[in-house]
Amino acid sequence: MRTLYMSLASPYTRKVRVVLAEKGLEHADRLLTNRELSGPLLTGYAATVNPCGRIPALDDNGRVLFESNVIVDYLLTQYPDLPPNAPKPPLARSLVRPEQRWEDWETLSGIETVLDCGITTRRVIQAGGATLDPAYRAKEYDRVQSVLDWLEQRATPEGFVPGQFSIMDLNLVITLQWLDFRKVFEWRGRPNIDRLMAFHQSRPTLVATVPRLDA
Repeated sequence: MRTLYMSLASPYTRKVRVVLAEKGLEHADRLLTNRELSGPLLTGYAATVNPCGRIPALDDNGRVLFESNVIVDYLLTQYPDLPPNAPKPPLARSLVRPEQRWEDWETLSGIETVLDCGITTRRVIQAGGATLDPAYRAKEYDRVQSVLDWLEQRATPEGFVPGQFSIMDLNLVITLQWLDFRKVFEWRGRPNIDRLMAFHQSRPTLVATVPRLDA
């Protein structure tokens, strides 16, 4: 039995949910509550599944993996085939292209930075830190805009790898939709990124996993 430990609102979980759907891999969802995730790290979920105490984690018939990019890499490697009805363009076969490994890893790291900035900024806002330290939010905003300007130079209107739905595309669409969902940072106004989003965001597996306000 394949089990995904997850939250419906988590962008990290969503990456894995999309890849599972793209691959047609059946699984059971194990929704974790905030109480479970905020409990003591030496007991419960952290003790038995993910020592980091974060989501997602995947139990693939006894093999437990955690951290979203690790899980995605595993799924691409262990389950290379796509079902006949898979969306087009096809999902990439690997996390990064072997011939452009370092460039693709840099792109993935840049996208991850945007998401990390959004998450930490939201937590600061929730804690009242936006009024206590406005310089912090301004600096994170500038960092996000800097990375997006850099990504704009690498993107094309059909994605980072035209002819494929790359993991870079997947991560960027999920990140920018999460920024909209949580109303943290504005990202629009870059032609390549705007068109990339328009090109991929109607993909059925992305539409089916859009984060919910009640999650």
